[in-house]
Amino acid sequence: MYHAKKFCFSGHSKYQKIDIIDNEAYGRMLFLDDNLQHTSYDSQIFNEALCGTAKRLGASKVLVLGGGSGQTVLAMLKSPLLKRITIVEIDPMVVDCCMRFVKGVNRAFNDSRVRLVFEEAGRYLHTVNEEFDASIIDFTEKPFGTTNPAKLKQFYTEIKEKCKGKCSQYVGSVIPLAYNQSRRILTDKLCKEIFSNVRYEDVFIPSFGAPHRFMHAGYDE
Repeated sequence: MYHAKKFCFSGHSKYQKIDIIDNEAYGRMLFLDDNLQHTSYDSQIFNEALCGTAKRLGASKVLVLGGGSGQTVLAMLKSPLLKRITIVEIDPMVVDCCMRFVKGVNRAFNDSRVRLVFEEAGRYLHTVNEEFDASIIDFTEKPFGTTNPAKLKQFYTEIKEKCKGKCSQYVGSVIPLAYNQSRRILTDKLCKEIFSNVRYEDVFIPSFGAPHRFMHAGYDE
């Protein structure tokens, strides 16, 4: 679907296929398992949709689950109220590639306010003895490795307990035939059961070619 004017990187990590290309229309692009994750052309649209609520409402200590592309960090570092952001990413190669080939990511991950942890997100969440002001879930569209309702419920329950009930999440395409609609329905059901004030925002992402959905929960606004 996307012409590669230039391949900056192409390879496989322990977890996934990683490609970073240059494209005439969208600039630098990141793909994981052939699914588009980031473009320099419209990354600010995606980043603001995902992180705008936490920034606007003054979260100072933020937990990001996923986020190895560095885009969530770049967005949150623009908040003057941010004091600490913890990124929990399972794949070190994604971070390394984005630090090398995506503008601004190296600087962002080396900011003194950033703590980078390489671990599976659910395991970290279960074991960490720390409280955060808010959480941001920045997984791919295959996020949890499970559709087990009990495990997903535990995941969201621990987010609520350790992140003051505040959660923002990229959900995926709103197109009915898009990947794994059943998981999205389950996610919606669990979030409405566990969190308060669950709201959704549909935002058109040009490079994705469709509106994509973002969830924000626990915020009074």
